[in-house]
Amino acid sequence: MACLFLGAYSCIDTIDGAGMNLMDIKKMAWSKVAVEATAPGLEEKLGKLALAHAVAGSIASYFAGSINVFSGISSIRIAWWFSGLEAILAV
Repeated sequence: MACLFLGAYSCIDTIDGAGMNLMDIKKMAWSKVAVEATAPGLEEKLGKLALAHAVAGSIASYFAGSINVFSGISSIRIAWWFSGLEAILAV
């Protein structure tokens, strides 16, 4: 959902990373052993991890311009919420 709002790739949040069993929870980073055992070169495709409460970025202009509900709002930031499958809009 965040990718749709951002108009670009959005990082996987740490909650989803841990749920995938590919994250070293103590280091808050991808587990080199688990990722390489799953598929060589997978870490590059997964990208960086983001904290679940971090701001993912600003809403894409094409998306904001196509939906009237966003008109008149100058800045909308996309933030992760719960599992990262949902995105909330914070004005």
